[in-house]
Amino acid sequence: MKVKVAAFFVNPLAGYGGIRNNKGSDNMHLQNIGESVSIGRAIEFLSGIKCRDIQFIVPDGPMGALEMDKANLKYTISYSPGNPTTAMDTINFIHSAAGADIICFLGGDGTARDILRAGTDLPVLGIPAGVKMYSSVFSMNVKHAIDVFDNFCGNEITLKDAVVADINEDEYRSGKLDVKQFGTLKIPESSGIISSSKAEYPPSSSYDMAEYIIDNMVNDFYYIIGPGTTCKAITTSLGFHTNMLGFDIVKGKKLIAEDAGEGEIYQYAASGRVHIIISIIGGQGFLLGRGNQQLSGRIIKKAGFENISVISTPEKLISLSGLAVDISDKDISVPKFIRVLTGYGQFKIMRVNF
Repeated sequence: MKVKVAAFFVNPLAGYGGIRNNKGSDNMHLQNIGESVSIGRAIEFLSGIKCRDIQFIVPDGPMGALEMDKANLKYTISYSPGNPTTAMDTINFIHSAAGADIICFLGGDGTARDILRAGTDLPVLGIPAGVKMYSSVFSMNVKHAIDVFDNFCGNEITLKDAVVADINEDEYRSGKLDVKQFGTLKIPESSGIISSSKAEYPPSSSYDMAEYIIDNMVNDFYYIIGPGTTCKAITTSLGFHTNMLGFDIVKGKKLIAEDAGEGEIYQYAASGRVHIIISIIGGQGFLLGRGNQQLSGRIIKKAGFENISVISTPEKLISLSGLAVDISDKDISVPKFIRVLTGYGQFKIMRVNF
């Protein structure tokens, strides 16, 4: 098939809960359009595409038309959403854009589920803006989405099935992770789209890594310990049982803060004596920007990559050719290679694809 008409829409609330440590955006309300993660990413995407003569069908307002105007693109409005927008606005827009060749959207897993509920047969290109991102319908980041879009614009594209998955956000906030698959959507065949959903692996060498980290802790440093079973082996080894999906702050091998948000983490990062410990997402290889949005650009810049340790069980790395990042801050200089701790004093050098 050839793409000549693209339906484009934005979930303005997607990603809003991440930096606020809400671990999702369900039931939240956007107070200021300027605070929207997805609107900013949508403008970045639309401004970056070279294929600008394609016909766009969009919803009115911040769900589509606003971003099109910012990027100086021509479009046709097929639907007027409410304020605030809801899941039904997504479904209604999909129905109104039945004549399109593809659906491009800014959102997360919940948005992908809404598209699935609409019952469309159209292929989709998800541009990541959500908090959880367990589905396999999304590009690696905005830059890759631009490349994918330009590559298939006006050209023949091959389609394949991709899984739509999501979790219960209330359970997620309490530290329980239950991923469910809800169906499949068609996506373009492209290396720029993550084709596998997140995967879980056995703990393996997690406690060996935890022992190494603890043995090398400096007493006057704050250790920002990230989410996931691999990182939580550190806090468990120190005798603390904290939220599996949150950030903890440790100093002198004592728990200073549990399930810390972006603002609290930044206060410690500003002290100049922090060390951040994070793991990668199994199956996808994401290092930053997925599952740890509390680490904002200003925190990464304050800490510096020299004060970020990456830990991973060897099983996670076997199928990965490199690590991925999904951050929009262009002022951050991401190293091309990162040393990953895989056991007690054992490291593997991994390429970072940005």
